[in-house]
Amino acid sequence: MLAKIPKSLFSTSSLRYLTKEQVKSYEEEGYLVIKDMLPRQIKENLPKLSSSLEELPETPGKWMKYYEVDRKTGKRLLCRIENFLPYSAELKDIAYGLITDISSDLFGEQAVIYKEKINFKFPQGNGFNAHQDQPAFVSFGIDKLLTVLLPIDPNTRTSGGLDMARKLHQERKIYSQNSDGAIRTDIEAKMNWIPVDGNAGDLIFFDSFAPHRSDINISNFTRRNLYLTYNPLSLGSFRDRYYEEKRRLFPPECERDPTKDYSEGAKVFNVANPIK
Repeated sequence: MLAKIPKSLFSTSSLRYLTKEQVKSYEEEGYLVIKDMLPRQIKENLPKLSSSLEELPETPGKWMKYYEVDRKTGKRLLCRIENFLPYSAELKDIAYGLITDISSDLFGEQAVIYKEKINFKFPQGNGFNAHQDQPAFVSFGIDKLLTVLLPIDPNTRTSGGLDMARKLHQERKIYSQNSDGAIRTDIEAKMNWIPVDGNAGDLIFFDSFAPHRSDINISNFTRRNLYLTYNPLSLGSFRDRYYEEKRRLFPPECERDPTKDYSEGAKVFNVANPIK
């Protein structure tokens, strides 16, 4: 763990990319949408960069590929890739550069990356039930994180775009859950859900306590979303430890021991999603 950095070294006067109004909106609403923020080259290259990762073979000890099962055909569908920044120089540059700086603006102190993932939602691919990210981050006892969504493909109502529940992050509590880690159905029904669509180049930041969900992709294209999660550096740097823990408790299929039960690990690392 890195030495703590005093928060007093940071202030709103040192904002690098955001305005005070944007920071205030994020703190009040639990999420912030910034339209067309990515550099043009990155925005235009996102589909190619994602495709390169999709084509990587399942390889123990490297990138981590997770699958869901098609409900009609029973075939495996790629659902997620994690731990890919060491193998993609362009994505690493943007994650450790611009996105780290904007996350630092939102924290009011220096941010550090916690984890990364790309979610793949193929046509008719399952949605992600209403959930909070915070329960997946309990391993190291930190309770201040944010995630930024970088859409690779259009996030719309038909492609299974994101829904957010406003202001509930302020309670700093984890809601009661169904058996799959999703927010209990009767509680979800009472929440006020706001559709948050986005396109390549947009950035959508949200707090780890903010409830969110997405629906089935009924479009004719695969909807790919890149997510980067950060925590304040003052709390420590956990990325390597996170992936060590995930490989041990909920590894990708190519690393699983057929004699082991990974259901306990799934309660932390497979919250409210269709991954098998």
